[in-house]
Amino acid sequence: MKKLIALVGVLLVIAGALAVAFTPDILSLLIISLMCLILLLGFSAGMVPLMLYADGLRTARGNIVHLSEISTDTPWVALQQLEYFFHQKTLDGLFALYRSKINEQQKEDQVPSDIEDVINEEALALRSWQNVVNQIPGTMTALGLLGTFLGLIVGISSISFSSVDATINSIETVLQGIDVAFYTSIVGVIFSILFNLCHKLLWNLLVRELGLFTESFHMYIMPSAAEQTRLRRNKEMQQILERLERLPKNHGYMPAAAPAAAVLNPGNEQRLMPEIQEGMKNGEFIFYVQPICDLNTRAIIGGEALMRWKHGDFGLVPLDDFISVVESNGYITKLDQYIWEEVCKTIRHWIDSGIRPVPLAINISKTDLMAIDLIQFFKTLIHKYKIPPRYLELEIAESAYLQCEGAARDTGDVLQQAGFRLVIDGCQDDFMGMLALKEAKTDALKLDLRYFSDDQHRGAEKLQAALEQAKKFRLPVIASGIENSEQMTILRRAGCTSGQGYYLYKPMSLQEFEELIKR
Repeated sequence: MKKLIALVGVLLVIAGALAVAFTPDILSLLIISLMCLILLLGFSAGMVPLMLYADGLRTARGNIVHLSEISTDTPWVALQQLEYFFHQKTLDGLFALYRSKINEQQKEDQVPSDIEDVINEEALALRSWQNVVNQIPGTMTALGLLGTFLGLIVGISSISFSSVDATINSIETVLQGIDVAFYTSIVGVIFSILFNLCHKLLWNLLVRELGLFTESFHMYIMPSAAEQTRLRRNKEMQQILERLERLPKNHGYMPAAAPAAAVLNPGNEQRLMPEIQEGMKNGEFIFYVQPICDLNTRAIIGGEALMRWKHGDFGLVPLDDFISVVESNGYITKLDQYIWEEVCKTIRHWIDSGIRPVPLAINISKTDLMAIDLIQFFKTLIHKYKIPPRYLELEIAESAYLQCEGAARDTGDVLQQAGFRLVIDGCQDDFMGMLALKEAKTDALKLDLRYFSDDQHRGAEKLQAALEQAKKFRLPVIASGIENSEQMTILRRAGCTSGQGYYLYKPMSLQEFEELIKR
């Protein structure tokens, strides 16, 4: 790196020396000298730090590789024993701040911050006078133009036609002024191009070294904060699932004639969970579909997949009898993933059978958001079953979205870019809730009309107000829970074009739904 510093310095010195050597007069000499001084300052304050930082990052990468070879289990502990990680004062100072921050976070059992939070392009740009140095090429050009105007002014101001000799002398002075004007202008442009080229090359070199360092640091020393959060959630969920697997699986604990209410008691998790796990193995968990319709034509434009448990002995088990248990212990994630895959199988079956598919909405809980890598899971699903992502509509409960807004927004953004449609479900007549969702990049809100059925007149007013709020915030609305014609009229007048509810269709078996969409 010292050779590179010397090479760039020599290049700029040679350019400055040649420019000074060929100056035609004192005025251009002063302007060119000022340009050279600015070049020197830009080189020392802006370029040299970039090269030193790049060298420090390269040194750190070498240290990371060395640490990974001698200490594969605790590279972070070994790293803290190094007094100089970068062998560069500024970078070592920043790393000392990062190290103290990480130690505090580990004491409080927090997810450690990313190294990019401290050592990043912005921090290095600030310490290498990036904003000031970026003005130097423009300053060079401006000084060249200044020399142009000064040269022309000096030449024109001395014009005299009082005699032949005076006229000849005036012409010579004007030509000298033009010479100065062109010279300073050309030198200013050359200096501007040369400095900008060198600085951009060095900055790109630094950015490359920073990227390679960050990649090595995450690979061998400490994963990124997002990766650590995901691993921690997976570990916690794995612990929960392991505890569930250890629950007793004996099925002789009740008489054969015992009623379903006694066996499938949501208050007795120890008895209920073996039944749920056995039901999973036997394929007893299925999904019903409630059609989503165009409110103007009543044509079916989609459906919502709703989990059901078709018990081998007791038939269809009400959702309320088991959902609270699996939500509290985290087993809901296994059930949800199973249903999601069944939905994808169904869409694939429709395509293969020549049935025109309609989008199916699936529900995502708060636990799913926190415990599953949804991005990877859904991308794997559509790749496995070769279905367009537009046929899978992802519904996140409003409460889950607001409680996990950061994770929900990041996950939703990536999935939307991949072609999935994102809907926030369970919205009410809550002005503040809609205001909070205003900035959410959602394709639609699903408005739950059950919250508007307390009093017919009052409910209609509340529904109208909620629809106006959504329209004001430019949030498309899907109505859920439509129960009467009055609600249909209000929704149509407000411009809501899609919805679902018992007034249109009740949830039905998959076979019944297929018959409907075939027709």
